[in-house]
Amino acid sequence: MLQLARILTFIIALGIVALGVLGGSLGILAGALGPAGDRLTMVTAGIALMALTTGLGLPLARESWRALSGRASSIYRPRRIWWWVVVYGLALAGGQLVLSVGMEALFPVFHLLAATVPPLLLVALVARGLQVCVRRRNLVLQTSSGAFVSTTLALTLEGAFVFGLLMAVFIAVGLQPGGGALLQDLARRLQDPVWLENSFSTVSPPLSPWVIVVALLVMAVVVPTIEEVVKTLGVPLLAYQRPSRVEAFLWGVAGGAGFALAENLFNALGGLDLWAPVAAARIGATLLHGFTGGAMGLAWYYLLLERRWMPALGLYLLSVGVHAAWNALATGLAFASLAGSGPASALTGLVGLALLMLLALLACTVAVALVAVTRQLRTESLPMPDRSVSDGPPPAALLDEDGPCSHKGRPDHVL
Repeated sequence: MLQLARILTFIIALGIVALGVLGGSLGILAGALGPAGDRLTMVTAGIALMALTTGLGLPLARESWRALSGRASSIYRPRRIWWWVVVYGLALAGGQLVLSVGMEALFPVFHLLAATVPPLLLVALVARGLQVCVRRRNLVLQTSSGAFVSTTLALTLEGAFVFGLLMAVFIAVGLQPGGGALLQDLARRLQDPVWLENSFSTVSPPLSPWVIVVALLVMAVVVPTIEEVVKTLGVPLLAYQRPSRVEAFLWGVAGGAGFALAENLFNALGGLDLWAPVAAARIGATLLHGFTGGAMGLAWYYLLLERRWMPALGLYLLSVGVHAAWNALATGLAFASLAGSGPASALTGLVGLALLMLLALLACTVAVALVAVTRQLRTESLPMPDRSVSDGPPPAALLDEDGPCSHKGRPDHVL
């Protein structure tokens, strides 16, 4: 069974690479031949798709093949990682600069760097902070699962819910007196490009609160509830390896980082005029997904390995709550930015500033919590020194090249 899983993983990895290259190429071609206003966005999205699928798909295929060949995986040892902070800063500045001076052909390179550095740096920092020996193969699988499996499932389930909600609204409207004529009028308007371009301005004020309520319901309730379940599915897939709590946490962080990586590559392309601030704001989202991913990794550990439902449920509710708070603030900020000029423009500006400050505070809180959990798990995982001997270095069996390994000597688990 395990050998069959390795074969399927290898085939799926190659399929991801092939589909990504094909889809990315079509996106680049469509952008090159499409309207000038959308050209840069479509070309960058096509390149981002190719980079995501090849950048994670090829390592996944390589590790799957090595597992099929019976070759052991190396230990993940991140070294000299702080220079990536410099790379990230240069990517933000360079990307906004080339957009400003009209050198759009160079923009995709800066966008790829700005999107990929934060998730990869987060995994490296947590791994170093935990001081745990973890196999590179497992981290590749967890990151790929978060980027491909989790995002696909999340989009499918969220899309199904939104579609069902729309169908329920249409049915409810159709059953009302005059509802059929109203739906026919809406269908006619949807075929009018001019109406679509000005649809926000045609929404009547009495409907605005309902639009906000529905948006908050979807973004702050439905989305976190779904995503926190599927984000770290790679952890239960490798539960047969019986990971330690530290490993499960790091696996969850890697899954969350993969999820954030996929989001970073595409969510920052909505408005290129403010690309740098939007890309920088993705740091907070990356921290959010890393923290909640780590919490869900621990939840899977408690549920599957220790058979303890209450801690698992508590960690899930914590993850959903933090994610819901983030999405609620971000949705409110989006509505505040869409508010038009008028007598209440100053008030909406103050509301937007307050929401932005709350988002920054939440991001800092998540970062502090991530550091605290990492230190606590590291303290629990390090071997206790033998006080009956002199205070010399730990025994050689407990040391790795970079320091203590909490599970040195365990079997070399493979995919």
